[in-house]
Amino acid sequence: MLIDPKEPFPRGVHHLALTTEDMRATVDFYVDVLGMPLVHAMRVPAGLGTGPGNRGNPPYEQCRHYFFDMGNDGLLAFFEIPPGAEPTSNRNAIGGMQHVAFVVTPDRFADVERRLNERDIDYLGPIPQLPGLEGIYFFDPNGIRLEFACHPADGDSQSVLAGTTQTPDEARPELETLPGVDRAWIESRLAAMDGGL
Repeated sequence: MLIDPKEPFPRGVHHLALTTEDMRATVDFYVDVLGMPLVHAMRVPAGLGTGPGNRGNPPYEQCRHYFFDMGNDGLLAFFEIPPGAEPTSNRNAIGGMQHVAFVVTPDRFADVERRLNERDIDYLGPIPQLPGLEGIYFFDPNGIRLEFACHPADGDSQSVLAGTTQTPDEARPELETLPGVDRAWIESRLAAMDGGL
């Protein structure tokens, strides 16, 4: 069965799972500073860390696993790793996570900037990103780089795809710079771009 490139298979992100050494500081930051409600707090059941039932959890028994509401029916999750058990990650390493960008309305954008200022949390921005997109960058207590992004002209109806999707003519010159690609490959990848969805 072929999948239509204009119909993405996933509906969206169910949850993004990150790691922390300090769950309390993480809870305080995401709830108090970013306004993401804590919606589920649990420990990974015994046997799913180091036992044969591990299905990709961190290799520690009964570590905490908390979930926050990041909006639009998506969750941000954290596993708590024992302090000092793992190295700090390099956000620019291959396979690493460079940053997480959350889309927000202009009012929420201003609110987060205010909250960061009130708590003397350093941030970069607002700075222009893609056409019509502004962002602010900062780090959470775990050293995870976060961005809050906003298309001010969209008001309360932020549209990520419409504000990001290029036309085929805009994307083609960049795709042509990839090594080892041919015209058929490029055209197959451009099929989903129809000038703004």
